[in-house]
Amino acid sequence: MSVHTPTPPPPVAAPSPALPARPTPRWLKVVLWLAFVGIAGGSATAVALSVGAKGKPDERAAEEKKAEEDKNAVTMPKAKQTAAGVETAPATAGPLRTVTWRTGRVALNEDRVAHISPPAEGIVREVPVRVGQTVTAGDVLAVIECREFGFLKLELVKARIAAATEREATERTRTTMTNAAELLKLLVASTPAAEIEAKLADKPIGTWRADLLGASARRLQFRAQLASLKSSSGAVAESVVLKAQAEADAADAAYASLVEDLRYQVRFQVRQAELKLREAETTLDVAKAKLLTFGMTPEAVNALDPIAEGAKAALLCVRAPFAGTVVEKHAVTSERVGPQFQMFVLADLDTVWVQADVFEPDLPLVRDLDGREVTFRSEVAGLAERPAKVVHTGDLVDKASRTLTLTAEAANRPLKPGSNDRALKPGMLAEIGFESGSSAPVVQVPVGAVLRHENKPFVFVSTAEDTFVKREVTLGRQSGDAVEILDGLRPAEAVVVRGGFVLKSELLKDQMVGE
Repeated sequence: MSVHTPTPPPPVAAPSPALPARPTPRWLKVVLWLAFVGIAGGSATAVALSVGAKGKPDERAAEEKKAEEDKNAVTMPKAKQTAAGVETAPATAGPLRTVTWRTGRVALNEDRVAHISPPAEGIVREVPVRVGQTVTAGDVLAVIECREFGFLKLELVKARIAAATEREATERTRTTMTNAAELLKLLVASTPAAEIEAKLADKPIGTWRADLLGASARRLQFRAQLASLKSSSGAVAESVVLKAQAEADAADAAYASLVEDLRYQVRFQVRQAELKLREAETTLDVAKAKLLTFGMTPEAVNALDPIAEGAKAALLCVRAPFAGTVVEKHAVTSERVGPQFQMFVLADLDTVWVQADVFEPDLPLVRDLDGREVTFRSEVAGLAERPAKVVHTGDLVDKASRTLTLTAEAANRPLKPGSNDRALKPGMLAEIGFESGSSAPVVQVPVGAVLRHENKPFVFVSTAEDTFVKREVTLGRQSGDAVEILDGLRPAEAVVVRGGFVLKSELLKDQMVGE
């Protein structure tokens, strides 16, 4: 077992003798006092400034904002703005409808296309038009020699003559029957024969005059003889009287029969004459109608004189049914053509169809579009966006392509007055835009109002008549010429929409000079 021996503590040095105290110089006391006062004053000032800054945070933020605006502000006199083309417009708040574009095409307006064929067989003698020529309604497209057309003209002449003959015969029958009826009235009234002759001397009656007057005279004669015999008081044999009575009765019967026949004939003959006239006029109308089917107007049919025309009576003019452009021409001089031969295709290019093949997933885009407007464009042809009115949204989905065809009608006026050149050419490709999106209002400005610097979008806001401030913004959706502003701009603020690049150049120049 080992025994631990404690180590003795080190020896303590004896204290050195105290030095005598030296007095502090007066100049050192002054320096120390000034340093203390300076440090205390600085600390108090810092505390005071810190307290003041915390007491007015809004004022400090406003000062910083104003300083930032002053840094991004551009001043430009009104006259210089006008020269540079600077224009402003208020930022608007409204629905931003996005447009979904689908491939389509321009086609002929099938409601304004005519496939022209001759109404009958013939030989082409003249073709005065060419492909691409603009014609008006009624212009002659071709002249063909048609025998059937010539025969119809001759039938018209015959029908005219027959109708004129029957018209004259009917008028004569009416006059004769009217005079015969007047004669009958005079006879019934026992008017003397001399007076009857005087009243009807110059009026045509035909055989009715001799027949009625002769029957009436015989009737009166036999009645007079019978009366004379009866007044003889037995001097005449009874057989003679009976004979005279029989003759008188026979004369009465003959007269009555003639009168009855005349009354019937007055109506019958007039009716027969009118029926013959109607038949002749119907034949004439049929002949005219046949010529109308050849494209002639009623005025031209009435003015026809095929006898004077001679050999030209067989020439048939094929005319344009409406104003348009000849887009196809198949007629050749001296070629035989017929109703099954298509000579021309005429189209009215003032309107065209814009058609889009819509796939099944896009069907909600075209729902309820009938009668409404859509937008179309053609970047290949350099066409900006144009409106078109939907005429048919399509009812059948094609089995092969799984699409339905939407059809809209668009105006296609000539580019210059008097020119045939139009911007829309049937067959060209186009894009059709369908609007979609919500109706919630958003702040929006024209796309041209948004500029960029260091890839950050901004706009210039007009704060005074000659002052514009650069304002950074956050962009949202874009639709056509409008873009949504998510942050950085309020509705109704005046934004530079044209000439912003001039202001941007001025701002960058000022900043470079300031640096």
